[in-house]
Amino acid sequence: MKIVKYTLSILAMVIAFAACTKDSSSNVVYDPADAASGTLATPAAVVLTDETKGNDLPAFTWTKSSFGFDAAVTYTVELALENSDFSPMRVIGSVSANQLVIKQIDLQSALEKLKVVLGNTYKVEMRVKSQMVDQIDPIISNVVKFNVTTFKPAEKQYAKVWIVGDYCGWNHSRSQFLYDAAGEGEYFEGWVAFNGKAQNGFKITYTGGWNGDDIGTNDAAVVNNKIKVEPGGNISLFDGSIMYLKLDNRDPNNRTLERVKTISRIGLIGSATPNEWNSPDTELVFNENTNKFEATVTLKDGEIKFRADNDWGLNWGKFDASAGKNPDQLNPGGGNIAVTAGTYKITFTLNKVDPTYELILLDN
Repeated sequence: MKIVKYTLSILAMVIAFAACTKDSSSNVVYDPADAASGTLATPAAVVLTDETKGNDLPAFTWTKSSFGFDAAVTYTVELALENSDFSPMRVIGSVSANQLVIKQIDLQSALEKLKVVLGNTYKVEMRVKSQMVDQIDPIISNVVKFNVTTFKPAEKQYAKVWIVGDYCGWNHSRSQFLYDAAGEGEYFEGWVAFNGKAQNGFKITYTGGWNGDDIGTNDAAVVNNKIKVEPGGNISLFDGSIMYLKLDNRDPNNRTLERVKTISRIGLIGSATPNEWNSPDTELVFNENTNKFEATVTLKDGEIKFRADNDWGLNWGKFDASAGKNPDQLNPGGGNIAVTAGTYKITFTLNKVDPTYELILLDN
């Protein structure tokens, strides 16, 4: 009988302990009134540079948030342009600690995706979103404001050969180039604006001077748009104002130069231009002193693009921000370029792997 009594007493204690444990866990109830967001410290102004883009920025810091009881919290740091009400915004990191360290290039990339024009200073806003579980609404910190100065990524440099001829006064310092875009040394190619002087003769050199490495041609005719190039006379077999040339450099004993395409003019088109999206385009005139196509144009608020020969077969616009290009570089078939009203000197440099442009606002 005593054994039964002791057994029942132990069982009752176990049941009571289990009930107590269950009650204790079920009493943890989230009350939004108990939640308190951490406070984000205002960062100092940030200056980003191409040379230091791989370096870490000083940590963005904040005090810890609380949901009224001990719990793991995920902090998400959000960035937006000033006065945008965080629409759109970019997430620059999520952490479990109350600080975030990112590299300069990551901050620049976030701003690119917010459609800033690189190379300028912007006022930005930052906040921290604290979340415990998906079922509970996050709490948001204070919003801080600070300046970020972005940089223009350097244009990639490519190996090149010089196209020297009558069009540039046989002067290497004024020549245009063919570029090794693939980096293999097998082909050099690019657009060259001869301004109607290709027939007056030109040569190819591998250095920026007359160092005995120049090649011309001994051919008497163009066959399938190609000639053999070797130590020889001036090249005067190609005609055309603006030509896309391709040097096959794979075999030093059997090099060829191909005229891939010829165009006659570069123009500006778009809703901001005098003729809007209609032909003829506003023509840009080639300047032999700068090797750029130039025009002074009064634009409206709107968009522009560059194209050849009043035709959409060959046109250039802006790169997508994700391409990581200098914002002055242009992409074949790229997006429209937004502009504001004013009178501009517009320049377009075709003799590059990625053409570039510049809009210089003139005093009205």
